[in-house]
Amino acid sequence: MLTLNIPGVTLEENKERLKIVVPLKRKWMYLAVYSLLLVTWLAMMLYGLMFTWQMAFSGARFAFAFAFLLLLLLLVLYRLGRTIWRQWQYFVAGREILFLFADHLVIRRPVSLLGITTAYDRPYIRPFYYDEPQHSPAFEYGNLYVLFAVGLPRADAEELVRFLNGRYFPDVDED
Repeated sequence: MLTLNIPGVTLEENKERLKIVVPLKRKWMYLAVYSLLLVTWLAMMLYGLMFTWQMAFSGARFAFAFAFLLLLLLLVLYRLGRTIWRQWQYFVAGREILFLFADHLVIRRPVSLLGITTAYDRPYIRPFYYDEPQHSPAFEYGNLYVLFAVGLPRADAEELVRFLNGRYFPDVDED
């Protein structure tokens, strides 16, 4: 049985899953940019809704058609805002939790009651490795390239990769 000795990383195990909690290093520049984008998006949505309401009930000749077009633009803006909101949550999270079950892997970045949760089926996960360009542990899921535990020092990240591969991919060679 392999053990994990990384400062700040906690390990919990029960009969159905292994839970690994990894502290994250914040990227303040990205957090500032996405916070600014989020506030701007919120202001644009509020102003757009107020303007659409005023236009719809203005009594102008083509007010309904113009309000309909504005609603379509607000729908596009809403979809953009969902992307900004997700990225903001990604960068504001202070920790990352890996849940390793027998049949799937769940990566959670909690932000209070919210946060990002992604799940991956174990049969499609390739062995874990340390990604040099991104300086982070990673794995391939089908044709996706998934990073996790971003910000861990290289030695700790490599130890985490060895632990996970030793536990879930014992037949894989490190090279």
